[in-house]
Amino acid sequence: MKASSTKATAVCRMIKYSYSSILLVFSIVLIVGNMFQLQTRLAHDSKPYVALIVMLLAIVWLTMVEGGQGALVGLGPVDPELYKDSHPMTHRCTSIIYKGDNLDRYLLGRQFMVILIVFVVELCGATHSFEDKSVELWGMPNWLITIFLVSGVSMILFTCMVGQLNSEIISCHYMLDYLNNWFALITVWTAMAIEFSGILHICYIVQRSVGWMAGQPIESREPPKNIFQNLFFYGRCAMSLALLCLSFAV
Repeated sequence: MKASSTKATAVCRMIKYSYSSILLVFSIVLIVGNMFQLQTRLAHDSKPYVALIVMLLAIVWLTMVEGGQGALVGLGPVDPELYKDSHPMTHRCTSIIYKGDNLDRYLLGRQFMVILIVFVVELCGATHSFEDKSVELWGMPNWLITIFLVSGVSMILFTCMVGQLNSEIISCHYMLDYLNNWFALITVWTAMAIEFSGILHICYIVQRSVGWMAGQPIESREPPKNIFQNLFFYGRCAMSLALLCLSFAV
């Protein structure tokens, strides 16, 4: 009975692996074909190969942004001295992230990167009709075009499977190796630089407001700020609020 159940589970798993792979390959073929039919924004405004190259670069960076977060958070409880010599780049990443409130700063910048990269991927590969023309590809039936291209299902499958889910799963199992490279360190630096710019600082005001309303004030892991640091911090909060209001306005 147990052997039969194990076999049935294995068969079910292989079926899911198979149709998931088929859907992914089919989606990629449709997306690339759509680019060369000039039915995506970037392909239409530039060249199809430009859209393809930009999309591939963006999706590769997305794998590091997504997978890097899982690895960094997972290594939190681990003593950095245990891998300082064997994985020096990983040690550099965690030394930055787990200093003071840098984890919050990284997560803030990293989330902006995810949104930005996904927007770029959409710009390159998502279907867009021009001059009120209907979307067509290789004489495929309209219902199939509507399901996979017009509705965005192909882009969702491609972005999730290639750029996000697989990297998150891999990084959770190979945390040290995933971060032990310059790509991971540069990604950490980029996320920290985005946070430092202040464009997202309104999130800190929201965070502190929610903590205050819940009766659980946010506690910093850093020494109290002096007057100049507070001016710099709240100045960026004001700038971020202005940018948010401008975004709503336009």
